[in-house]
This record gives sequence, structure tokens and C-alpha cells, in this order.
Amino acid sequence: MHRDNIKFIENFYSSLKIFRQSFWKVIPELWIKKSYINPWNAKIWDVSDLKAEIQRHGLMYLFSSMGITMVGFFATMFYAHWVGAKVLGIYFLFLSVFNILCVFMDLGVNYASINLMCRGKDTDSYFSANLVIHLVLFGITVAGLLLFHEYFSVIQTTDLLLLLIIAAGLMTLLSITSVAISASNRLGLAASLTFLNNVTRIGFQVVAVFLGFQVYGLIGGLIAGLLLQALIELKYIDYHVRKFDFSQVKQIFSYSNWAFLATTGTVLFDNLNPLIIGYFMSFSDVGVFGVCWTFSFFALFVSTALCNSLYVKVSRWHSSGDRNAIALSLSRATTYSMIFAIPILVGSLFLGSQLLYYLYGASFMIGATALVIIIGMRVVQSVLQLYSNFLLATDHARQAVYGVASGIVVNIMLTITLVPLIGLSGAAVASLANIIINTAVAYKYLGGVIPISIETKPLKHIALATGVMMIPLFLINLITVSHNLFQTAMMVLGGAVIYFVVLLLIDHQLRNDALMITKIRWWS
Repeated sequence: MHRDNIKFIENFYSSLKIFRQSFWKVIPELWIKKSYINPWNAKIWDVSDLKAEIQRHGLMYLFSSMGITMVGFFATMFYAHWVGAKVLGIYFLFLSVFNILCVFMDLGVNYASINLMCRGKDTDSYFSANLVIHLVLFGITVAGLLLFHEYFSVIQTTDLLLLLIIAAGLMTLLSITSVAISASNRLGLAASLTFLNNVTRIGFQVVAVFLGFQVYGLIGGLIAGLLLQALIELKYIDYHVRKFDFSQVKQIFSYSNWAFLATTGTVLFDNLNPLIIGYFMSFSDVGVFGVCWTFSFFALFVSTALCNSLYVKVSRWHSSGDRNAIALSLSRATTYSMIFAIPILVGSLFLGSQLLYYLYGASFMIGATALVIIIGMRVVQSVLQLYSNFLLATDHARQAVYGVASGIVVNIMLTITLVPLIGLSGAAVASLANIIINTAVAYKYLGGVIPISIETKPLKHIALATGVMMIPLFLINLITVSHNLFQTAMMVLGGAVIYFVVLLLIDHQLRNDALMITKIRWWS
């Protein structure tokens, strides 16, 4: 994989008129807009090679996310029917504790190390410093767990301390190897291994749960996936352990401070609500909320895939001073993040309760209202993920933290207040308020870094296609008194077909993008 795959063709406005027609024959229609002239340094962005790479990496992450989501979706259905909401609740609480610990085993060092290594100077030294820092943080974490594990009620109740330490150790190893893979721009490999990790985890969990190991089987699958990914990534590390200076450690932490705070807020957002629900309510309620939370990821995986593929590239564009490339990528990514999110939200309004009943069981229907609110939150979060990712990649982690901190404070206050009053819906409302506040703050600060533009025409087409999809769903719900599994499945499938057919028919740009997928050189 070439390290320098971004090419720039410098032209002044006076020469642009002469070469305009020849340029327009080379550059795909998707990118032919006068607004793409860089207003800061009068450069034209040659996207012929760059766009192909972004599409390849973005689609690999997208297909990986889609595969993981689908496999996880069917696996969660199996867990829900086989072990019930209570065992799932214990597992979700274990994951919450594990994810929060992972933040303190990283302290934002991964973001900082990738950012510094992408600059191409002293890469081995920064890699070595990153390795030592992670090992030290793991040792501190283990010592803290041994001293204070009695304060973690789920671990104390279920005696899962040893498994938590093993999982934390493997996550430390994976963090070290993943930094090397990302910094060397092997994003396709990273996407593939992430998919393999999740497939391994789910496959192990299904077999273990079937054999009766219940929550221990679920955690065992988590450990197996982490181990496999870390072992494979070890073979692809290009960097070597070298002597490093304390100044380099200091530089890593100077970059990581705000990234750590931003990551902390994100992880608390994903994992704090189950802990609060577990305090006020039962393990079964945690299981129901966790299922709704997991199901809602269908609305988020496009944005997640784009963030994974664009972070390194945006960091390099920022280092080279090309804000135009960053702005264009954000605009396009925002549009694509809505393609799945908006129709999924509308579909959940019509079919949310039925899906929970048929997919997971009658005991999960109490989460129907919470599910709709959570998916609505995911729509906003799709945009927030991009804004936060671009702030971090452009060395504006401090500004990202302001939004995260504001949102998480509101989240905690509302969750503690609303969960005892209205249960799971209260936690969902708190999450929605968190994301709205966070997005507003991130938009304000990112707008000071790059011009933020919204592609209104494609968004109008997405809304129109969603509206057309709603019509048959509304009519079927209106004339049908009772539903069954087959009818619900056909409504989901039929709605998806109608939506995508209409969208591709009315949006020429998106249709061309879809056709260009067949021309991508996946392994170049």
C-alpha cells in the first residue's frame, strides 16, 4: 500500500478555463463542481486515484460492518431465545465494565500514536513508546481491579474477575497491533480482521451457549475474537522496537489528552446507561435495553465505516494543509450516513414492536418505545460520529471534548432522573438529548476548521424515497388487524426494495456511485 496516494494538480484560476474540458472528461461526474476549487490556495483536487482508494477502503469497512451487524443480529436472536433477557443483561453489564476499563488502558494514546506515525518521522520510536505505554497502563489497570473489584457489582455477583483481566490483556495487545496496522494505511486489512474478530466471537458464543455455558460462553467468544485478531495483526507489523526518548512519550501524551477525554465521553455514552439501569432495575431490563441498543446499530454502520476509513486520510490532508479535501469528504460522508439511517427510523415506527416480538421474544416487547427513540438518536449520531472524527483527525480534540462533556453530563442527569420514572424509555430519551447537544457543539467548532456544506439534493431524494416506502407500510398496517412472522419479514424486505429502487431511480449521482463499485480495484 503506497503511503502517498494523494495527488494534487496545482492550477491557478486563469489556467482553469483552458483545461476545463479535459479535466471534466477525466474527473468522475460525482466530483465535477465549481465549488470544489480550493478557496484557500486555488488548488484542484485530483480525485482519480484518491477517490478510488477512499471508495475501496470505505466499502470494505462498510461490507465488514454490514456483515458483522447481520451475523450479530441473528446471533442475538439466538441468545435471546436460548438464554433469555437475564443472562444477556449480565453479559451487557460485563461489556460495559470492560469497555470503560479499555478507555483507561488507552488514555487516548492510540489516536495520538497513529497521528504522529502518519507523519512519517521516527515511526519506530513512536511505535515503541506506544507499546511500552500500553503495557504500563495494563499493569496499573490489573492492580486497580484486584484492589477495587468489589465495587463492581456485576463482577462481584457473578465471579467474572479473571475473565475480565484476560480480556483486558488481549485488548491491550490488540491496541498495540492495531496502531501499527492503521498507521501503515492497511485499512482494508484492518476492516477484514475486524470482521474476522466478530465472526469468530459470534461463532464461539453460539456454540458455547448451545452447549450450556451461558454467560461464560458469551464472554469466552469475546476473548477468542480478540486473540485471533491480535495474533494475525502481529504478522503484518512493519515497525520495529527501537529506543525512544522521553520527549516522544511526552509528545504522545500531549496529543492524547483531549482525545482521551473525547473517547471517555463516547464510551461512557455507550456503556453508562446499562450500568444505571442495572442499579435501578433488573438484569432482565438491562438485557432488553441492550438488545434495543444493539439492534439500532443498523442505522449507524455506514457512518462507522466512513469514520474508520477516513480518519488516517483526514489526518494526512490536515498535515499537508488541504482543507478542501477534508470539506469535500465530510459533505459526501454526511449524505451517505443518512442512506440507511432515515429509512430504518421510519420503519421502526411501523414495525418496531413486531420485530422485537418475532425476533427476540414476547419479553422484549417492553422495549418498543425505547427502540424508536434510540434509532432516532442513531440518525443524529451518524452525523456526530463524522464531526467528532474530523475534529480529532485535524488536531482539534479539545473542541470535540466540549461537546462530549456537555452531552454526557446531561445524559447522566436525565438517566438518573428518568429511569426510575419511566424505565427504559427514560434512558433512551437521555441518550437522544446527549447526542443532540454533542452534535450542536461539534458543528459549531468544526465549522471554524473547515466549511461545512450539506448536499441538500441527495438528502431530499432520500426523504422522498423514504416517503414512498412509507405508503405501503402504512396501508398494510391500516388494513391488517394481526401480523405474523412471514408478513413482518415481507414488509421489511418489500420496504427496503421499494426504498432503494426509488432512490436509485431519482438520484443520478448515487446511481453512478453504485455503478462505480464494480470498477474498484479492491487489492491495489
